[in-house]
Amino acid sequence: MTLQAPMSEKTLTELIRRILSELEALAVQHRVSTPKVYVVALFDDRSIPSDPEAIRLSDDVFIKEGCIAVRATDTLPLLVERIATGYFALSLIEFGEILDEHRVRQLVREAVMPVLAKLALST
Repeated sequence: MTLQAPMSEKTLTELIRRILSELEALAVQHRVSTPKVYVVALFDDRSIPSDPEAIRLSDDVFIKEGCIAVRATDTLPLLVERIATGYFALSLIEFGEILDEHRVRQLVREAVMPVLAKLALST
């Protein structure tokens, strides 16, 4: 699954909003806290986040309070996976839990396919 290019900023914003909405529903279902996400930023090789307060989860995902930064991609499953990684990591941190990489990966694995299915059904 690839994103249709070129995607307008408005369309991309709506897609990200839908992804976050589905992640929130899954978090509630899995009894995981829902973090406050104010910004989802996309970056490329020229704009890698350099904020010293940001937590680097991978080369493709950085988080900071209320913010998820993910490497831009034209592949929808990768975009969902990256946003989900940031979302669930923020969830653990925001509510005082230890950032457990294995737990985050498990939550992401359980979330990607249902989110993609919901996105496919809503188009």
